[in-house]
Amino acid sequence: MSQDVLRSLRELFGCERRSDCDIMFCRDESAPIAEGSSASEAVFGPPLPAHSLLLELASERFRTQLRIPLGNEAEVPAARAAIRFAYTGEVPADSSVRQVLELRRQGAYLQISGCVAACDKVLAAKVSGSRRTAANSRNKTADGSNRRARTSKEASQQPPAVLELFESEVLWPDPQAEPAFGAILATGKRSLVPHFRNSLAALNTPSLTDQLLALPAVALEALLGSDEFGTDDEASVLLMLAMWMWINRDKAEPAVRQRLCRTVRLAHLSRPYLSLILPALAADHEKDPEAPAGWFSGASVLEAATVANFASAAAREKERMLSAAEELPAVLELLRASPRPQCIPPSGGLTFSWHVPKEDLLRAVRQLQPGSVQDVYGTFDDQPHDCVFAWGFEWRIQLEVTGGQSTAGVYLQCDLPIALTPPGSHLSSEATFASITAVPISARLVVHRRQGAAVRNVQNTYSPNAFMNVGTGWGWPDTLPLQDQQQQQQQQDAAAAAAVAVAAEADPLAAWVEYLTDGKVSGTLTLLLPSP
Repeated sequence: MSQDVLRSLRELFGCERRSDCDIMFCRDESAPIAEGSSASEAVFGPPLPAHSLLLELASERFRTQLRIPLGNEAEVPAARAAIRFAYTGEVPADSSVRQVLELRRQGAYLQISGCVAACDKVLAAKVSGSRRTAANSRNKTADGSNRRARTSKEASQQPPAVLELFESEVLWPDPQAEPAFGAILATGKRSLVPHFRNSLAALNTPSLTDQLLALPAVALEALLGSDEFGTDDEASVLLMLAMWMWINRDKAEPAVRQRLCRTVRLAHLSRPYLSLILPALAADHEKDPEAPAGWFSGASVLEAATVANFASAAAREKERMLSAAEELPAVLELLRASPRPQCIPPSGGLTFSWHVPKEDLLRAVRQLQPGSVQDVYGTFDDQPHDCVFAWGFEWRIQLEVTGGQSTAGVYLQCDLPIALTPPGSHLSSEATFASITAVPISARLVVHRRQGAAVRNVQNTYSPNAFMNVGTGWGWPDTLPLQDQQQQQQQQDAAAAAAVAVAAEADPLAAWVEYLTDGKVSGTLTLLLPSP
């Protein structure tokens, strides 16, 4: 058929020219009446001019019926799009994933020839394209540096196709009955990993965190169940799940919650999580499975103890335990899971930038008295909060300023995330146990410093064998030398000394001049691979 004829047929859609019938969109009598509507509102919108010969060729349904029963008026655009496909054979190029799924559903309902296959082709291209885009983004950030600002900006422009696919779960056909869509869904599940990249990216990139918390359970299960999803430690994966449950627990049935909990590879949790977090979560569930704190159904208290014992056992002892667990499939599944890929780059680590605004530092300095101490907390760049999530805990930067001293301190503080301490939980009521838990830390903490044109950053490293108690800070109290105004005055003549004194009184932050750039004290926190 010539292109001119095809173009003429496409132009007939919705056109009165040569029209010999009308299509009516009406309420399906078996469908419930929408709130605010009445039973008399049986027809949705004006009739659509149509051409019986073309319609009959597109679908046998139109040989006997030109009234299209719909559940509600919101389905009319997709039904019109399906009829448009009968004229054009095209899925609109600017369609969102949800619109394509709606068109697919109506095309199947109206039995429009080729519509379902065309929609599947478009969906496959969109989801595959989303996977390639996410993979390219992951490759660009593989150097371990912090790229959260760019990622957040890109992600806010348009939701990735893979997320649209899972957000539209209500429109899915049965993937078992329709293998073509099942293949699209499988690609979508694989695309979640390059999109979220790893646990630290998901927890510390605001746009990704928002998307994570909005995921339906089926998508989260696919993400956390993937062997390709990397993490610094399995504790961060459990924290991801805890944060999701904090928001979505009531939306998930108990069986769904259990499947999600079973995606966590408990035998690879860190010792702090095995000894503190996991037993507390298991006890909360056994105490009251329906309470907000009782969401974790991945292991009983006894199973948690077995997992902790297994994780600390020597290789030969583990083999013996695995052999004995053959008759307990649920326990065996907990013990046999393989570790996830490590997401902290082996060379260079993973770096996050932080800063303390000049105004915050000034407020603290003005409150100082001789010998008194003021703490000022840093904010991580491009973060809505003042911490970085790593190894399943919150980490904060703290500057410590003491009145009358010519040095200042810098500390790293470890805290228990709020998602692990819902009301009524053991972790919220028994904080003493958290405070005696030692968390291993391997990191490098840098404070930027300039002396004239020279860069002389202050750098401190937490060795691979360092440990920090939950709820405490650990660092260096005298690591930041401040400019001594009194010493400067003694080295100058009286007139110059007086000028320095006046300047110091006018600017309480004069001693911090080597650290203040662009109105802030700044630095970096680099997470390093822990020792084996």
